[in-house]
Amino acid sequence: MNPITLVATDLDGTLFYDRENITSRDRACLARLRDAGVTLVFATGRELDGVRPALHRLSLWDAPRYIIHSGGGGIYDVAQDRDDALGVMDVATLRDIYRRYKGYGVPIMISQHGRLYTSMLTDILRNEARLLGYEITEVPDFESVLTEPNGKIVMNGTIAQLERMLPIVTADPDPRYRWHRSHDNYIDCYRAGIDKGAALGKLCAMLGVPLSDTLAIGDNLNDLQLLSTAGHSACPGDAHPDVLPAVDFVACPAQEGAVACACDYFIPPRP
Repeated sequence: MNPITLVATDLDGTLFYDRENITSRDRACLARLRDAGVTLVFATGRELDGVRPALHRLSLWDAPRYIIHSGGGGIYDVAQDRDDALGVMDVATLRDIYRRYKGYGVPIMISQHGRLYTSMLTDILRNEARLLGYEITEVPDFESVLTEPNGKIVMNGTIAQLERMLPIVTADPDPRYRWHRSHDNYIDCYRAGIDKGAALGKLCAMLGVPLSDTLAIGDNLNDLQLLSTAGHSACPGDAHPDVLPAVDFVACPAQEGAVACACDYFIPPRP
């Protein structure tokens, strides 16, 4: 097996085991990878503005070299403080999505300029705003905030609501966009062709890193493209049931240090 020179890990449900914290085992693993010269990439469905507060709070800015954010919609170079957008949806597309799904009674949300806007404010969304460090505003006339291109638009609801919506949105034949389940309470919509795996492929091509020398770790349906693109793949033991058979290695549960468990398997520590 070729030595792994790049590791891409999801955040929520993988590195952030409870979406807010990281285990001491995983923190030590990130330091080990950095000292070994491995390029570390955080690959998340969060927008970049939703990643920054967590990295500051957890003192993790020294860990990643790159951040794939917005589900693959952008690649942020941490050292250069440069963000490269890979794809956004235009205003007409965003409005068409909202019009198509506003009647299902599930909150629809978008992030703009460091704020969250939602068609319907719920306790779940209040907690999300706290978690992500955003202010949130309910806008019943939601179409009025859809005035500029954006990388994604999302549904946020109860598990029951999203279980009901998932087969509906994934059957949507519109070629302009695709829906992906990213968490129990989220279904994200991105421009067609945008996903974490495509972003990893672009990043590796830019860096001259063969995909065979990469490891991806993720836990949910929006990580499947990332896991299939990388040369090696792993997931926490408590990952989504559809992810478990799609990886090369199933690690321990996220709360026990799944990232470290996977890295110890693929990149054994030196004696």
